[in-house]
Formats: sequence, structure tokens, C-alpha cells
Amino acid sequence: MALPNSGAISLSEIASQYGGTAPHSLKDYYRNGTEGVPDTASTQSIPESGEIGLKDFYGSAESNNRDIRVWMSYLFNENGFGVTSQSSTAAPSSISAVQNAVAWQPVFRAGKGYITSASITISQNEDTSPYNNNVILYGGTSDSAVTNVVAAWNAGSSGSTGGARSYSIAWTDAGLISSITYTGGSYNTGIITWAVDNVSTANSSGYVWFGFKVTNPPSYGKGARVLGGTFYSSSSIPQPT
Repeated sequence: MALPNSGAISLSEIASQYGGTAPHSLKDYYRNGTEGVPDTASTQSIPESGEIGLKDFYGSAESNNRDIRVWMSYLFNENGFGVTSQSSTAAPSSISAVQNAVAWQPVFRAGKGYITSASITISQNEDTSPYNNNVILYGGTSDSAVTNVVAAWNAGSSGSTGGARSYSIAWTDAGLISSITYTGGSYNTGIITWAVDNVSTANSSGYVWFGFKVTNPPSYGKGARVLGGTFYSSSSIPQPT
């Protein structure tokens, strides 16, 4: 858990967050210093040298690797994978990939030292029912409030050809989204549409925590992986503790 964003803060709380050997001194806790305060988006207010104060540590946190994988598939010889509730940092696990099945991504902190780039591929096969919000990216200002729609995609229907669209996502060092860019697709790319674009609102609101929701179609005749890309294999990513 991160240190408080305001109010009283003590050297003992800082030592509890970052470790170290007593007797403690603030100058032991320079960013990238002897006690290992990481150089991440949440520690940029902590100086690397010179004057240092307790308030420099507001909102900062140690980091540990965490599993933030998510996907959902239908008729694709694999179950879905993720967590079963929104705004959760729990470890993901297998989810039955039936009709209308939902997988939430364990929420993650973006920015320097965490995640600054990702790629996603959204797919829909032919002979599959159309449905809205098959992939949604949520954002928020804390790990417990990742509930605001940043981007959402819809899947159409075709009796002849399925298809996919791929996007790259970039975040600033501070953790804001700098861009979501369409990078190309395969087959019937028109079967996937980017229906909601709230990126500018997310940035003005200061969203630095994110998580995907992935939903299977209500019926299907041929299979696909609804969401693939970076988060299919992100099993060990530095995140705030």
C-alpha cells in the first residue's frame, strides 16, 4: 500500500514501506539510493540527492512484480484468464470461456518503472453474434477506483469472414495515456470498431491506473481470442505494493 497523499507522515512509515536497517535517516531513502527506493512514476517527488523532506514521500510506494494477465476466448481450446471483479489487484486465474463470460484484468499502475507501452489485438470470427463492449479499457486515479471507461470496442457480425484490429498504447512517465494508435489488422478489419474514445478525458482527470474487461459473445459458430497482445503474457510486471 502506498504512503498517504497528505497529512502526517513519519520516518518509521517510510522505513516500513522501503525497508532498511535502523537507525534510519531520510538521506538513506533517496530515489535510487542505498535503501533501494525505486525510480518509478510514484517516486518522482523523492530527490536523488540534496535536500529531502518527509512530504517528498507522499503517495510513493515500493514495487514488486505482479501478474496482470487477461484474455477471453471462445471455441479456441483455452479458457479465459483474469479476475472476477473490477478494480482488483488479486492474482488472475482460469475462467470458463462460455457464452457471455467475462474476465477482468487485475488493475495496473502505468508510468515510469511500471508500464509505458503495450499492444493489443481484438478479434471476432465469422458466424458470431454482434455485441457491444467486447473489450473495454477502464481507468481511474487509484487501484480501488478503476471504474471509468477510457476506450471501448464493439464486435460486428459476418457470415463470411472474421477479422481483427491491433492497437499500440503508450503512456507517459507520469502514467497518463499519450496515445492509442491503430497499427493494422487482418482479414475483415471492419468487424471491430472503436466505439468509445475518452482518452482526453482520462488524461485531464489524471487516470494512471487501468484495467481491461473482456467479454465473450452471446453465441458463436467459429472461435477466436477476443483480446490478445501484451497482456496475454504479462505475468511478472513491476507494480506498486
